[in-house]
Amino acid sequence: MRLRTYGLAIALLLGAMPALAHHALQAEFDTTKRVEFTGVLTRFALINPHTRWFFDVKKPDGTIDKWEVSAAGAGPIRQAGLARAFKVGDTYKVSAAPARNGSHSGRVVDFKFPDGRVILLYHENPDNPNDL
Repeated sequence: MRLRTYGLAIALLLGAMPALAHHALQAEFDTTKRVEFTGVLTRFALINPHTRWFFDVKKPDGTIDKWEVSAAGAGPIRQAGLARAFKVGDTYKVSAAPARNGSHSGRVVDFKFPDGRVILLYHENPDNPNDL
């Protein structure tokens, strides 16, 4: 009986681990602020748990900053028809909620495409919690 109780306790703890690993968006990013940059897309990773875009951003002195922004997982990006919208080598204007740790990363708010289209991927509308 004791062995069964320990086994059940271990199973419950292990089952809860994925939930413990998830984090709040506001814990990693400052959603009250925005950072904007224009950069060349160097990599688009349509992966879970978060889709990621990687950019080279040329500074006024000619040096390059590497930026990474993330959004929802692959499923919502595909469902929105955006899986093939991004092209490596194209230049995008990006607005993002900056990382709290000061790194060159953020939670994407919107992208402005080379043709002028703007795609909004995040907003803080509590009536529409299905942000991408």
